[in-house]
Amino acid sequence: MRRPTAAPSVDADGFVEVVGTSTNGFNRPQSLGNFAKNDSRSNSKKTKTKTSIRPANGGKKDTSDEPKKSATTSFLEPQVCGTKAKNIFKEYIVGGDINDAILSIDELIGAGEQGSVERGAKVLESSIFMVMEMKAQDVEKILPVIIRCYTEKKIEQASFIAGLNDPLEFLNDIAIDAPLASTHLATIFASFVKAGAIKFDHLLIAPEFFRTDSNAAAFGAKALKAMGGDAATEAANVEVIEKLMTDEDQSKHSSAKNLIAA
Repeated sequence: MRRPTAAPSVDADGFVEVVGTSTNGFNRPQSLGNFAKNDSRSNSKKTKTKTSIRPANGGKKDTSDEPKKSATTSFLEPQVCGTKAKNIFKEYIVGGDINDAILSIDELIGAGEQGSVERGAKVLESSIFMVMEMKAQDVEKILPVIIRCYTEKKIEQASFIAGLNDPLEFLNDIAIDAPLASTHLATIFASFVKAGAIKFDHLLIAPEFFRTDSNAAAFGAKALKAMGGDAATEAANVEVIEKLMTDEDQSKHSSAKNLIAA
């Protein structure tokens, strides 16, 4: 009759402690004649030995209960993300919580996942188009949400470049019905530049129609004023304005500095 054995115990290093004889680690069959003698001898010489039995995962931390990042996550199409972003910002403007708004945008974009730049661009584009036709206080309210999303890496830098493209190109069309659209967009652009999400000289590679037919130099001057500090006098920024000036601008202003100061 086989003697009951205690359940093996696992120490802090992941080893299993096994009770065995000091002679070897095998349980060889014994004849009935030798059973009593060998059993009594083993009783007097039992010792604990550590057997190196590694877990099946090689001793690594078990992460089976941890969430798998986007293993099965499916994201919405960019256009749908843009529509949902407008709803998120509308709710936030009414009196929402900034942390909830950021969390919602984060879940919508999934920064770093496939297609996140396109989703982020549509979120920005749709949101910018929306507030260009709203009040100045609405613009000022959503900007902290967007900037925090950038600084916390929830919206990637490439999304800002793509997301500004259409608002700049269609600025003139929007301004027909929303006279403050240019001022609002300049405020938004200035905020993005100050946060490091985009560079001021991005205006030089903005859509051609914006540069030739949307008073780009005057727009840049507004953005510099919104940036504050020494932005309006920095040589690099003044040079950008100078390059944006059209023949009409040059006929009205003798220099880029004068245009900025106007």
